[in-house]
Amino acid sequence: MKRVTLALALAALAMGSSAYAVVLPVGDTPLSGTTVAANPQLAGPIIADDTVPFSFAAYGGTVSGSVQSRVVRSSVDGTLDFYWRVINDANSAGAITSLRIGNFFVPVYDADYRIDGSGDVAPDVARRFATPNVNFLFGGASGGTLGPGASSKFMFFDTDATNYGRVASYDLTTLENGSISSTFSTFAPVPEPGTFALLAGGMGFLALAKCRRG
Repeated sequence: MKRVTLALALAALAMGSSAYAVVLPVGDTPLSGTTVAANPQLAGPIIADDTVPFSFAAYGGTVSGSVQSRVVRSSVDGTLDFYWRVINDANSAGAITSLRIGNFFVPVYDADYRIDGSGDVAPDVARRFATPNVNFLFGGASGGTLGPGASSKFMFFDTDATNYGRVASYDLTTLENGSISSTFSTFAPVPEPGTFALLAGGMGFLALAKCRRG
């Protein structure tokens, strides 16, 4: 009986800890948003924050705005969360369909957006590819909700990383086929120093074994 009770308690704890996580499989996953109150793991100091302007030709004119990139260190366990927010200028030529994050390597893609943060337009779908790329889509398959003068909510990846660098990238798309911005660098996890040492040691061992076979 005690074992059953313990199993049920552990199951309830597991459900409680993952209730607000949106782990992305390959394909499209709807997003509903979360808050720090619902997910205390997200609370913590901002350790990196920058805003980069963009502009590119689309809709017979120019789509312009900026992307805010942010890194937050969790006050709960010291791990890092990576945020982005898209601002579409009031005089922009049209709507932005997606923010595309590329070369973002993590074992698990735990993504969502912050209901309790800045911005007025939420991404409703995250599209993960087999490659380390994820698109945050505004307006689902039809797109078009992040129009001129609008800004998005903060989209994020909740990670187990403790180190970061400017090693990933992003770009933006519009409803027009082929209208894509330039590619910009952004923050992402980098391997821990111990991981580099382990990798180097493993490569050295393989080289030694090859020499011995030779």
